[in-house]
Amino acid sequence: MEAALPLDPQAPQPKERPGSYGSAEELSSLWADAGLTDVEIKNIVFACEFDSFDDYWLPLTEGQGPAGAYLKGISEDHRAAIRERLRQNIFGSRADAPFTLKAKAWATRRLAP
Repeated sequence: MEAALPLDPQAPQPKERPGSYGSAEELSSLWADAGLTDVEIKNIVFACEFDSFDDYWLPLTEGQGPAGAYLKGISEDHRAAIRERLRQNIFGSRADAPFTLKAKAWATRRLAP
């Protein structure tokens, strides 16, 4: 959770999160280490639409994903500070409104021999 880093230097960096693979090479190595070859990896970028900031934020407070797991483990005051920083990162001084963020996922498949 990059918004947490200025407030908490101990927040996990993206590469420190279990299950995070930032590149096709890292993911390819994972599969190769498991003995799988001929694996095709594709980076998929897509739009995630949110009706409001709370539409984005509330699932995180329930522990969804690595960022949610981090948020569940910190104090309420710290969580509130991160919430406000993240809201400002998205809206600046503008009022809450629907918004869209780009999301990324890795798709892998093993090609049949």
